[in-house]
Amino acid sequence: MSTLKVAVIPVAGRGTRWMPISRSVPKELLPVWRRTSASYAFEEAVSAGFEEIIFVISPDKHDVLEHFLRFDASDLGPDYSGLSWSKLHERVRVHACIQEKPRGLGHAILCAEHDVAGRPFAVLLPDEVLMDNGISMLLDCSPAVLLMDVPFEQRANYGIVVPEERDGALWIRDLVEKPKPEDAPSSLAVTGRYTFTPEIFECLRTQAPGLAGEIQLTDAMRRYTAAHPLRGVIYRGVRHDVGQPSGLLTASLDFGLRDPEYGDSLRAAVAELLKK
Repeated sequence: MSTLKVAVIPVAGRGTRWMPISRSVPKELLPVWRRTSASYAFEEAVSAGFEEIIFVISPDKHDVLEHFLRFDASDLGPDYSGLSWSKLHERVRVHACIQEKPRGLGHAILCAEHDVAGRPFAVLLPDEVLMDNGISMLLDCSPAVLLMDVPFEQRANYGIVVPEERDGALWIRDLVEKPKPEDAPSSLAVTGRYTFTPEIFECLRTQAPGLAGEIQLTDAMRRYTAAHPLRGVIYRGVRHDVGQPSGLLTASLDFGLRDPEYGDSLRAAVAELLKK
């Protein structure tokens, strides 16, 4: 049984790519088909057995926390249809910590240090919607990061790892943030699913600002891996980046086409649109 019981979900981003709608609706509450975009990371954590979920919010994003404090088990789909709201929240504690200023993903995770309280923990980025439960793949080999194989031309969009095969497993020797495709050390990119020991906080606390003057998680992970071997696990399922408009639209379409109630009519509507 996994010792990982606490998950951190950072939702403090400003949502600049979503202006003007993000002035009134946090991007994490924008719909992906029939649920909010951040609901997929939350469901992933719940179904993987996490008992405590910490949202890192900005001072103006209390609506995101309120949404998940009111989250009903029926919102998690048919696997949870027999679980009442009260039973869900008896099993899963939901609370938040504040990131006062937007200083990067690494800083957002550092803001959760007090609440993590010296325990191993997971991080799930809600901009990454996975069709299969990605975080569950990391539970038995923590600390670890979920990886995906990306095409040559997309490697400049991700943190790319320097992999090393050892003892029949994949290990991360180093990371390069958004390299030129021709300079990328591999085709394996970091996705938004991680598990760490609490020592990552020391790396984050002492990390100098990097890209855009922010505390970058990738930079801290490079130092962390020097003392704490980090496993890599390759995810081969369907992933959507809902942190940018076309990705959210694509994800909604994908979920809609899979919907047994609406899939056929949506497919017909898309076919008509394509004819035009």
